[in-house]
Amino acid sequence: MTDTMLGLVFHYGYWGLFSAIALGIVGLPMPDEVLLTAAGFLMSHGHLKLGWTMLAAVSGSLVGMSVSYAIGRTVGRPLLAKFGARLRLTPGKLAKHEQRFAKWGHMLVLVGYFVPGLRHATALLIGMGKHPFRTFVLYAGIGALAWTSCFLLLGQTLGEHWREVTTLIAPGRGLLIAAAFALAAGVVWGWRRYAWKRGASE
Repeated sequence: MTDTMLGLVFHYGYWGLFSAIALGIVGLPMPDEVLLTAAGFLMSHGHLKLGWTMLAAVSGSLVGMSVSYAIGRTVGRPLLAKFGARLRLTPGKLAKHEQRFAKWGHMLVLVGYFVPGLRHATALLIGMGKHPFRTFVLYAGIGALAWTSCFLLLGQTLGEHWREVTTLIAPGRGLLIAAAFALAAGVVWGWRRYAWKRGASE
């Protein structure tokens, strides 16, 4: 399955990446992180350009999130009213979940990209809550930029060894990878800032 999906990126380039990411976020079983890592590998060999790859990945993410939002807004509540009891979602429990999501929902959109399963649910739940689409798409865009950048950079950095670490990209570990990259970026930024101040004082 994974190799078949990777063919979308290796054979169809930007359009393949866009389509696979969009479908994966809507809920189809796509190995999103693996596809992004593979795209980063192709970038390292010059087969894909940074700007177009980022555009394909981020726009595919936003399309997938927007479709999920629309589904949640239009049919989410009727489906819960019909099947909620089977999932043990009583009206009281649902009201409590909605209160929490009203407070933290947009932050969950940012973090949810790095947690398979959660990123598929956040857009649906925000759509169900009828939150403003403009605010939602702003947070979704920031999250998509961070998520895609992390895994594209991972694939570009690893080069020929990109496939060896795809087994490490499991549910819950994407967030750890993102945190590691964020920490490394913070250290580099801090060191450059220190060096600049030191040079300016001299």
